[in-house]
Amino acid sequence: MIRLLAVLTILGSTCLAKERPAPGVIGPSDLEGFGDLDPARQRLVLVALEETERLKLSKYVARSADPGEGGFDCSGSMFYLLKKIGLEPARSSAAQYEWIKKKGEMHEVPQGTASLDDDAFAELKPGDLLFWAGTYQAKDGRKNKITHVQMYLGREKNSGPVMVGSSDGRSYRGQARCGFGVFDFRLPRKGSKARFVGYGTPPGLVGGQ
Repeated sequence: MIRLLAVLTILGSTCLAKERPAPGVIGPSDLEGFGDLDPARQRLVLVALEETERLKLSKYVARSADPGEGGFDCSGSMFYLLKKIGLEPARSSAAQYEWIKKKGEMHEVPQGTASLDDDAFAELKPGDLLFWAGTYQAKDGRKNKITHVQMYLGREKNSGPVMVGSSDGRSYRGQARCGFGVFDFRLPRKGSKARFVGYGTPPGLVGGQ
């Protein structure tokens, strides 16, 4: 059993061993203000929601950007969605952060920011990518320390802020989930090694070039 768990971890499918439920699946009518978004953001959010429902991927697969492999890693899911609408994203979370930052669309969030109501989030819009550092120990020499990315969807009606992407362990409605779908958007708890770094609009998305 120990050997099996080790193999699953190496393959990036650790949630199979943990038996976590799949992430959330919602529609655009579940989001506050979806109809008020500019058409490009509407399209990106709609594609993301349609793909989570169509693919139904309940695994996190390291180094994957291909649903044919049974799942994505976090940046692989962003790569897949952005390619779907004709953009040319970088592949890794660290490179996606630099891709946005070089175009001047990155909004840095001061370390220690504890609430999504903070002024640092005043420019956050559905379709923006969300970046964390310290979610694991990266050993590939990346300089910006970014280790995790998701996409902001907005606020779910009668709930709270939500995001979409691939993860093993982030929550939806308070329960840890695994795979590609909708998750709660929450800042790291006090004392966590993870840090929320910032957010930004993908270059080439109308309304945020």
